[in-house]
Amino acid sequence: MEKTPVRLSLLRRIAWLGGDRRMVGLAGLIAFSLGWTMFVGFGLSYGLFILVPGCFFVGVLWTARNMYKADPWMMDVIMRHFKYSKYYAPKSHIGKAPPNINDYAK
Repeated sequence: MEKTPVRLSLLRRIAWLGGDRRMVGLAGLIAFSLGWTMFVGFGLSYGLFILVPGCFFVGVLWTARNMYKADPWMMDVIMRHFKYSKYYAPKSHIGKAPPNINDYAK
């Protein structure tokens, strides 16, 4: 019986513009809505409705690319960290009892 090779392209994360798709997509949506709001508020006389959201999007894209280059799963790790942060409360020393958390979501 011959083994089927594992294709690494199937294990790779999906990236948009070189960054995590959730981060890049959310930044694009925020930049578009900010640009639209500035365009409606200021009009065509100001060029800020392109400059400010464009700088915001490029900055977030740079951050997303560096995060994805360092670790493709970093966004999932950050989301899990925020999700479980109340269960891993900081303690002042090793012998201190953990905090009592009432979790009724079970």
